[in-house]
Amino acid sequence: MCKLISKYSKTGNLKYISHLDVLRFIQRSVKRAGFPAKYSEGFNPHMKTAFGYPLSLGIESIGEYFELEFKENVEPERFIKGMNAVLPKEMQIMNSKKTDDTVSIMTRCAYAEYIINLESEKINVVELQELFKEMLETGVIYNRQKKNKKNKVVIKEINTKEYINHLKAEQINDNKVTVEAVILTTETGSMKVDELLKLIIEKGFNIDYHTVMKVDALDKEMKPIL
Repeated sequence: MCKLISKYSKTGNLKYISHLDVLRFIQRSVKRAGFPAKYSEGFNPHMKTAFGYPLSLGIESIGEYFELEFKENVEPERFIKGMNAVLPKEMQIMNSKKTDDTVSIMTRCAYAEYIINLESEKINVVELQELFKEMLETGVIYNRQKKNKKNKVVIKEINTKEYINHLKAEQINDNKVTVEAVILTTETGSMKVDELLKLIIEKGFNIDYHTVMKVDALDKEMKPIL
């Protein structure tokens, strides 16, 4: 009996499938690859898997994580090879190791690191960096709307400095800027990249096109989970 923590990618068209679909996708792949996964007991047993903080729909990632328990010993190298043989190229196991950590993988994923590419006819990177400084130091307030269980719209004020740990803009050329962002992720919520992009636009920056890649999940010491 053992437990593995694995790092996987989610790119291409698979960025449009939901977190729940990813869970099912991985579980079906484990069955297809023939690994002896451990199941819970009871009337409706389920494969003992746990996932890191959910990735927003439409965002690519090369730093997603899940844990899986087995009924017998499974070596990480064998698991990587077996899973990648049945998974599509847009979702591959990049690394895996044995773990006995009792803290949930969701809790361990304390931050999400992103690379955001912004393209426009003209972006003033100095002014953008000034906005980022404000977001980090004094904070920029924005409203988040969501429906509660009674289907009523609830408005919550969010301060950027409570969720953003790092923001840095670098000019690539006259029409392209790359942004490094590290955002706090908690079991009760996080700031979405879409919200960050919306704030940038509302502050007067024109964005013609953008791409977002989640690079990794980081622990509380700002180190990669794996």
